[in-house]
Amino acid sequence: MIELSLSFEPPFNELTKTLHKKFKFSNPITVKELLEYLRGVYGEDFYNLIWDKKKEGEFSPFLSIIINGISYRSDNFLNIALKNEDDITFLYLYFGG
Repeated sequence: MIELSLSFEPPFNELTKTLHKKFKFSNPITVKELLEYLRGVYGEDFYNLIWDKKKEGEFSPFLSIIINGISYRSDNFLNIALKNEDDITFLYLYFGG
């Protein structure tokens, strides 16, 4: 069994209704499987924040997924196997003033 600690920064927390939540899984999962699981829990609006609206299959340019303090941007990390007690943050980067 693995337990993951997830943090949801704006605008993700508007959909999750929380900033932090722990999830338990009976088997190891990859980042891709986690994203699909969260799609089922929080719906298409959550999932649509992850992907670029103009370039199919690419992450939103505003998205940063941080796993244990390391920010990931490439598609390659989707196959990373998550480990017990991993800390994952969904962060949207806003620019401007």
